[in-house]
Amino acid sequence: MTRLSGLSRDVLAGGALRSFRRGRGSRPDVTLVEVGGSQAVLKDHNGCDHWFGVLIGPLLVWREARALRRLDGVTGTPRLLARIDRRAVLLEYLPGIPITKAGARAWEPFFARLQALVEEMHCAGVAHCDLRSPTNTLIGPDGRPYLVDFVASVTDARGWNPVGRWIFSRFREADRDAVVKLKSIVAPELLSEGEREILGRRMGTVERSARWLGSSVRNLSRKLFTGNP
Repeated sequence: MTRLSGLSRDVLAGGALRSFRRGRGSRPDVTLVEVGGSQAVLKDHNGCDHWFGVLIGPLLVWREARALRRLDGVTGTPRLLARIDRRAVLLEYLPGIPITKAGARAWEPFFARLQALVEEMHCAGVAHCDLRSPTNTLIGPDGRPYLVDFVASVTDARGWNPVGRWIFSRFREADRDAVVKLKSIVAPELLSEGEREILGRRMGTVERSARWLGSSVRNLSRKLFTGNP
């Protein structure tokens, strides 16, 4: 994989095998590429509408790269292979499909592994913050979970920062609640009484504020910088 990291965007695009998503509005191009027998995922914010890619794309690349550096060595999250430039990043390819498209499965061991993966991610100092989106949790050919798309992630505060650490703890809880929500979608029969209570409780202030902020920023960015208000 490492030999891919020194290549330009044009060379990588020339090795395109499959488009996972075409860029539009605030969404980047996401492409499976192969160079020299190695596969990787090219996420390119040049595929967004022009001003979104120019002004917001570098921030999203920085956020995802920051999270994946923290997660280096955590099996089940993609390795950061390279920042191609300010608006494009090259990631390890994790083969899998969204869990909502997986059909009948042995869900009990899957969710045990997913919960363990989420806890390992948190121990590395990263909260995903968008696990409620089913497309960000994949199931691999081996039945194991993979987490992708860390552009909305939050990292733990370093040093003495009690407020930052408290906020991070609330985002961890939001991730755990999101896993319960995913379980309720694909395997509701596995929900415990405690998990049913989690689904029934009202959203906490921090999670509600975070979702409001994220939605507001996305909507404002689309109105200002894309042709898709």
